[in-house]
Amino acid sequence: MVRKEWKFIRNNKLILISVLAIIFIPFLYSIFFLKSVWDPYGDTKNLPVAVVNLDQPVKYQGQRLAVGDEMVDNLKHNHQLGWHFVSAKKAKEGMKDKKYYTVVTIPKDFSANAATVTDKNPKKMQLKYSTNASLNYIGKVISDVGTEKLNSEVREQVTKSYATAMFDQVKTAGKGFKQASDGAKKLKDGAVQLNDGTKTYTAGVSQLHDGIATMAVSVKPLQAGVAQLADGSSQLTNGLDQLNGKTGALSSGVSQLANGSGQVTTGAVALSKGLNELQQKSGALVTGVSQLNNGALQLKVKVPQYVNGVYQLNDGVQELNAKTGQLVGGIKQLSSGAGALSAGVKQYTDGVSAGAGQLQGGVAKLANDTKDMPNSINALHNGIADIAKSSKQLADANGKISTGLGQVADQVSAKDISKQAAALKQQMASIQTQLVALNKATAGQTNGGNAAQSINNQLSEIKSEVGSLANSSKTTTSTSGGVSQATINSKIDGAGLSAEDAAKAKNALAGVANGSQNKTTSQTVDTNKIASIQKKITDVQGQVTKLNDLANKQAEINKQVTSLTASFQKLAAGANELTGNSDDMKQLAATLKKLAAGSQEVTTNLQKLSSGSNTVAGKVGEFAGSASELTDGVAQLDSGAKSLASQTNKNSKDVKKLVSGSQELSSSLAMLDKQTPTLQSKIGQLAAGSNQISAGTGALAGGINQLSNGISAASSQMPTLVSGVSLLANGGNQLAAGSSQVTGGLNTLNGQVPALVSGVAQLDNGGHQLNTGIQTLNSSTGTLIDGVNQLNTGAAELDANSGALLDATKQISAGNGELSSKLADGAKQVNSVPLTNKTAEMFAAPTKMKHTNYSYVPNYGHALAPYVLSLALYVGAIVFNFAYPIRKVSERGGTPTQWFLSKVSVGTVVALGMALVETTIMMIAGIHVDHVGQFYMTAIMISLASMYIVMFLSMAFDNPGRFVAMILLMLQLGGSGGTFPMEVTNHFYNVIHPFLPLTYSILSFRQAITSGLGDGTFEQAMGALLLFAVIALALLWFSMNQLQKHHLENKSQLDDNQKLQEVER
Repeated sequence: MVRKEWKFIRNNKLILISVLAIIFIPFLYSIFFLKSVWDPYGDTKNLPVAVVNLDQPVKYQGQRLAVGDEMVDNLKHNHQLGWHFVSAKKAKEGMKDKKYYTVVTIPKDFSANAATVTDKNPKKMQLKYSTNASLNYIGKVISDVGTEKLNSEVREQVTKSYATAMFDQVKTAGKGFKQASDGAKKLKDGAVQLNDGTKTYTAGVSQLHDGIATMAVSVKPLQAGVAQLADGSSQLTNGLDQLNGKTGALSSGVSQLANGSGQVTTGAVALSKGLNELQQKSGALVTGVSQLNNGALQLKVKVPQYVNGVYQLNDGVQELNAKTGQLVGGIKQLSSGAGALSAGVKQYTDGVSAGAGQLQGGVAKLANDTKDMPNSINALHNGIADIAKSSKQLADANGKISTGLGQVADQVSAKDISKQAAALKQQMASIQTQLVALNKATAGQTNGGNAAQSINNQLSEIKSEVGSLANSSKTTTSTSGGVSQATINSKIDGAGLSAEDAAKAKNALAGVANGSQNKTTSQTVDTNKIASIQKKITDVQGQVTKLNDLANKQAEINKQVTSLTASFQKLAAGANELTGNSDDMKQLAATLKKLAAGSQEVTTNLQKLSSGSNTVAGKVGEFAGSASELTDGVAQLDSGAKSLASQTNKNSKDVKKLVSGSQELSSSLAMLDKQTPTLQSKIGQLAAGSNQISAGTGALAGGINQLSNGISAASSQMPTLVSGVSLLANGGNQLAAGSSQVTGGLNTLNGQVPALVSGVAQLDNGGHQLNTGIQTLNSSTGTLIDGVNQLNTGAAELDANSGALLDATKQISAGNGELSSKLADGAKQVNSVPLTNKTAEMFAAPTKMKHTNYSYVPNYGHALAPYVLSLALYVGAIVFNFAYPIRKVSERGGTPTQWFLSKVSVGTVVALGMALVETTIMMIAGIHVDHVGQFYMTAIMISLASMYIVMFLSMAFDNPGRFVAMILLMLQLGGSGGTFPMEVTNHFYNVIHPFLPLTYSILSFRQAITSGLGDGTFEQAMGALLLFAVIALALLWFSMNQLQKHHLENKSQLDDNQKLQEVER
């Protein structure tokens, strides 16, 4: 049956291949696992560990202490771990991204804490590190070991630094001992000298005692004599004080007298000089007042001319106001004539064809003649506005004249004549400048007259053109004129003019279109209407003429302003001559005040004139706006005439439009009639303003007369003023000469007083000093006597203790000698200690470990090989029993023993193959074995024992048995002691540890590979594995015997595994 079993394997390729592959499974399991962890501790230099140095160096014992920097320098030469020196931010990110297993942080106070070793409360240095055990626990363990070693190195380094610093202190102390010894020797020498000096001192003390005793007897009579001397000194001091107290009043009085005389002399000289200058200027003052009087007279003469011009302006405005009634009547006649327009429309349309061309030519000429009218009227408006502005400027200037005259009157009565006259001169110059500006401002006002004249000429030309139109007409059948005028007026109304401007435009254009009326083939003109229109034009010309007169009157006003300016220039020239006068000016000041009051009245009247001129300018401005609208209307009329000519050939439908236009003309004239009261009201306001201007001119003339009279009175007082000034000048010169003589004598006296005062003061100070010294001597005499007595007593005591002092100096000398000797011995002992760098290293690391190997394990792969090799062979046995049909009988009719031998033969061969292949190739792969025979024997025994145990479980219990084999595998993973010592393993695994096959195979493999466990280990392991194999074989035979007895051979649950994949039905 054994032969049949092998024949079955040979003939079944799948089984053969499976068996051969199973033989290599333990090797593959072992090689892959062991090579992955072959030498993990030998490659720790590749384990990434981040180092963050935040330490800040400090000063310790005068030296720079930077433990963090030194640690980093050392780690750069340390390859035990893969050190990465990064920032805290990068370290945190690296830990998060699984880049580092550990982060070592050197805190910023690392060196600072190290420097506290000698403080009262030293602080420990904390080396912080964090690990990520979840990333890999072994990596964490390796990091812990590396960090601990790093911590030990830091301790050693810091301790060495401490020791070095302490050694420096000890060396410094040794030098100090030597210096102290030298000092003590000097003390010894000094003590000898002190002893010698003390002897001399004691001898001197004895002599001192004798002398002081003599002096104590001699000072007793001194006190009475000093008291008498003190009384005499006090009397002398009091007398000198009285004398010194009187010298101050003498010096002050003489000095004040001299100063006062000097001031009088200076004032007298200045007075004399000022009076002389006043006398010299009096002639110029007389001349200036005379010129001022002449100017005032000229101003008085010119004022009536100015008043006459204002009256003429008022007359013109009043006449314009009177003519407004005629203008209103003409407009009413025009409105009533428009009522008959509708009746004559039919006649107009019959003759319009022949007269259209003539109408167009007349209107075109009219437009050309009126285009410059707005500019002329605007010029007139600007001229009247300038009248108002000039009047206001004249009023302002005259107001300043009034103010200036008032100030002149005030200043004439002032005391400082020269300064006041100069100010008066400046004010008169300012007033003159304002008059010149006013003359320039009113110089161009005559342009308004030119503009009015231009408008009048244009109206004359229009009137002439109307007459020529009438003369050119044929007198056949006459109709009421105004039909063509209605068309013109319609265009004017459509231009949006005011009532006043529209009336003026219609009056100016009346009769132009009438020349175009005809009836059938003849033209007819109403001569009455033409005469009426020409009359209205004449009325308008009259109004324009009055405006022209108003402009002419403005020219007269301008001439009067020019004359007033010239007169005031003379007045100002006269005022220039007033400079230098004084006294007798009160009468002149009163006269000037009267002139100022009159000038103020002139100012009031000029303001009224300005207000009236503004009113006139406003009215003319309104008329100027209307004139612009009039020219626009004429342009539209020209366009309408052209349109009329083009429409003459159209059908009778245009007649209806013409009728409608005539009705609109009638309505527009009615509106014009309503607006004439507004025009009449505006002209009335213009007349009222002109009356106001006229009323103020009388007051102006009166004020100018008062000004002229006042200046004449001032001129008459000038001779008296000049005479008084001459008398004052002569008296001032005499006063100055006498004052100078008095001042000279007082200055000589004042110069001798300081010497007298200084001598008395010095004498007084000397008396005080003498008295103070004597008084001090008197008060100290008793103290002196007491001090001499005390000094005598002290000298006696010193003399008595001189012996003890000599004994003490001898002891000091002996003690210093002993101190010097002992300090020298201490310095020798301290300096003889060898405090070198090696000594510091001994302090830092006093112990050194020496390691010897009882047994040597090269690396982690060799350490795990016994465990992995045993485990791989057991796994191979399980795989074989899963793949091979263990319950199959190769030949029927055989005995259970034959069936047992056939299966055991295959299992044995496979187990031997697995053991031999695994051990041989693993030694080739790099495992170094101390005992090769034991190595092979251990592999064979654990392979056979594992195969027989798994075969028994699979044969006896089929699949559940295989599951039990897997359970046994898991128990042996933790209980066999292949990784950690059993002493640190759970108690349960320690209980099952002796009953597991891998326990003994692992011990035997360790002995075979690296030795160290003793010779009896291998034999004990082999006996235990042999026992496991024999028991398993016995159980296997028993189970197979039972299976055949119950006819269960050839039946296995593995045979039904494929059926489980069939689709259920």
